[in-house]
Amino acid sequence: MTNNKRSFFYFVDRVTEKAGQGACYIVLLIMTVTTIDVVARYVFNNPLLWGWMTNRQLFGVFILFAGAYTMFKEEHIRIEIFYDLFPKKMKFFAKVIALISFVAFMGVLIWQSAWMGWNSFQMGEKAAGAFRIPMYPFKLIIPVAAFLFFLQGISVFTRFLRK
Repeated sequence: MTNNKRSFFYFVDRVTEKAGQGACYIVLLIMTVTTIDVVARYVFNNPLLWGWMTNRQLFGVFILFAGAYTMFKEEHIRIEIFYDLFPKKMKFFAKVIALISFVAFMGVLIWQSAWMGWNSFQMGEKAAGAFRIPMYPFKLIIPVAAFLFFLQGISVFTRFLRK
């Protein structure tokens, strides 16, 4: 592999690692909002209008970046009981099939989420209900995180090929 490709995938790995580590703070934020909501609901009998919707959107963002981070760490699950029994050549083909499936899925996710996010941005979409937070920032994060996930998958596969 050329030095340019190697340094590009090293860059992708570092961005994914930093984004994943940063996304961990979203969990802290979710816990804080939940705690404030529980106290407001049960102590003051006045639940937050924005608590549930905000947490739901934050959790979605967290999951997107956590997927890419898990790919970086190569800790996604697979059916080890079968995979470990495969001969080396069969493991290679299993990885190739997984990569093809991954590329197809992520390609559609990036394409459709970019279209959905752009439409949401153009409309200035807001959440339904009492607390009408803007939805487009969350929807615009989806294709960004999916693209990072996609690049990370390619990076992991190229590392696999080098072994």
